[in-house]
Amino acid sequence: MNQSLKAKHHFPTAVASAMAGKRASTLPPVSGCGIARIVATVSLILASHVTSALADPAARVEASKCTVCHGVHGEGGPGGVPRLAGQNADYINHALSVFKTGTRTSAIMQSISRNLSDLEIRQLADYFSNQRAPRLDTAVPQSTERVFAGQQLAEKGAANVDACFSCHAARGKGNGARFPSIAAQPAQFVINRLHEFQARAQGTTPQPGTMTAVAARLDEEQIEAAAAYLAQLEP
Repeated sequence: MNQSLKAKHHFPTAVASAMAGKRASTLPPVSGCGIARIVATVSLILASHVTSALADPAARVEASKCTVCHGVHGEGGPGGVPRLAGQNADYINHALSVFKTGTRTSAIMQSISRNLSDLEIRQLADYFSNQRAPRLDTAVPQSTERVFAGQQLAEKGAANVDACFSCHAARGKGNGARFPSIAAQPAQFVINRLHEFQARAQGTTPQPGTMTAVAARLDEEQIEAAAAYLAQLEP
């Protein structure tokens, strides 16, 4: 009885082994060149998957650690880190490119962008332009008077400058690659950026119509008012 059960138990295994041996004996032998071709083909397939993964915009965002400063979805930071979510892709592409070449200076951004290829820069720009994030809550209260003054400046301008929205479009949503979205930008970023333009104007005479020329005519009260208003706009 035990021998019969033992035989039945080993029967399927024996048949499978025999069939495997038969199939193996009928397959043509693989030469060294054939093995090399198989290995090369597998390597090419694996490499394509790796390249595809690295080329994915989300992967590049993680790799370049953009979100560490700019927020998980590019919402920006209260310390002067700009909002990238929903920004014009061509504008982001241009900004990263000039950081890379050193035309626009920033110790942090230059150290990051110099290691990015043109393709990676384009992918990051496309990624963040398609992100949607709520307005950054900085928990810094602004007076009603300051916000209203900023609104007047943005919508109607002042004696010394044209309205912000005359270039950056209604509600500061942006207008192409040259005029980025300024709605919901953190107030400190707006202040810092306008100060950068003012510093640039001190070195050379700015060309009419540029942000350098506009910023050069703003006083500190106007800068802070514009920043306060733009920061509370919906993105």
